Amino acid sequence: MTVNETSESLRETAITAAVAGGQETLKWFRQKMGVENKAGGSGFDPVTAADRACEKVIREYIQAQFPDHAIRGEEFDDVGSGEWTWLIDPIDGTRAFISGFVHWGVLLGLLHNEQPHLGVMVQPFLGEVFVGDGESASYMHDGKSIAMHTRETQNLEDATFATTDPRLFKKWDDEKILEAIESQVRLVRYGTDCYQYAMVALGQLDLVVENVLKPWDILPLVPIVRGAGGTITNWQGGDDLSEGQVIASANETLHQDVLARIRQS
Repeated sequence: MTVNETSESLRETAITAAVAGGQETLKWFRQKMGVENKAGGSGFDPVTAADRACEKVIREYIQAQFPDHAIRGEEFDDVGSGEWTWLIDPIDGTRAFISGFVHWGVLLGLLHNEQPHLGVMVQPFLGEVFVGDGESASYMHDGKSIAMHTRETQNLEDATFATTDPRLFKKWDDEKILEAIESQVRLVRYGTDCYQYAMVALGQLDLVVENVLKPWDILPLVPIVRGAGGTITNWQGGDDLSEGQVIASANETLHQDVLARIRQS
């Protein structure tokens, strides 16, 4: 790590870039906007001018601060290569965004040799910032910063569980996995996208399980969940999240319980 790539400078860059991108999205939030469908006739995968404007702001700021770093984003082509790679999801939860709900966020992650190193999630409408580096995690709001810690829930029967859309489990023949978890937990919530991972880190939620995530959907969130004391792996208990199957748990004991239920299913 060079002098310019100190942990603090990387953290400051990530927060500043994500916040700036988030402010750009507010020009469109709860306003009339055009929505394009990237999926064509095979479904509905919305993208808006807000997505593109946000990613552009983030890219420009990062390139000005770290011109030698690579950048990958959801809306534009990859730039550069090397040991440091920034990963951008300008609006994770675009469906919520275009519906006027608040369960969406701006995601910015930093990979070091392709491994999650730093992550930021910003909910600009609420003025919330979640940041983590795998060792610690913080929640910032109203000018205050607090350390985040996950819950100590040990049993699945006591857990609050969330996933973005149960129909995705049906689409990919994973219904038995979802049923095995839903039948045991105390409370289930849907439709929360990246916000659900932030709530695990903040100690408000115990468990998230999902099955079709892209790298920019999840890798920026990994250092936040782990930094708050949570566990996040694929469905086999490994660190490779490239297949999109993810479990994020408040602690290792609960995580092992969930992995066992998945194996049984």
